[in-house]
Amino acid sequence: MKYNSFYFWMFQSPMKKILTERYNSAYAAEIMRKSKRVYREIVERADDIGDDNPMAYNELFALAFVAPYLASEKKIPPETVQEMMRRALYHIKWYFSRTDLNTDKGKAENKKSVAKYAKWYTPEKEQQYPTSFKVDFEGLPYEGACYYRITRCPICSYAEKLGVSELMPLFCELDEVMIMLQHGVLHREQTLADGGACCDYFITGDKE
Repeated sequence: MKYNSFYFWMFQSPMKKILTERYNSAYAAEIMRKSKRVYREIVERADDIGDDNPMAYNELFALAFVAPYLASEKKIPPETVQEMMRRALYHIKWYFSRTDLNTDKGKAENKKSVAKYAKWYTPEKEQQYPTSFKVDFEGLPYEGACYYRITRCPICSYAEKLGVSELMPLFCELDEVMIMLQHGVLHREQTLADGGACCDYFITGDKE
């Protein structure tokens, strides 16, 4: 996968702050210094899913939080990593809160990137990038619902390869936080990380 430092750069401040709060400033500085190198390594070792992949940012985002966990040799508890990610989402809550999932416009914006990806991931692209995200819209709860499913996730697969599968269910729970910041509610029945057949996204506004 092509290296991009943007997500690590964006979230290193809240990650370091949590480590400082729970340990000390010296330890936080050491882990973040190591994490920068680890992040580059794990990104470059990840499967190529296409430089122009509209959903590649999801993996680059997640790996930014895997990096300090590996840099600490898993001495940082998974729950602390989850808190890093939660705090990072609140760090940019202004970005998410621009979308209001109580409106038709907000629902369309939320689904836009997934619809763009579904259009991008042609049979030819799947042959070229066979481990990338697999998305469909089967099982729509009702007409016009903001709904989609992910039936193959490269983040989940790579987490297993890296030996950090224990982080995945915690990461998936944070989908709820992200959608909450968009004034929405995620109604979910299963995730790939918990052994389900898919990660289902059925989203309504928090006033519906």
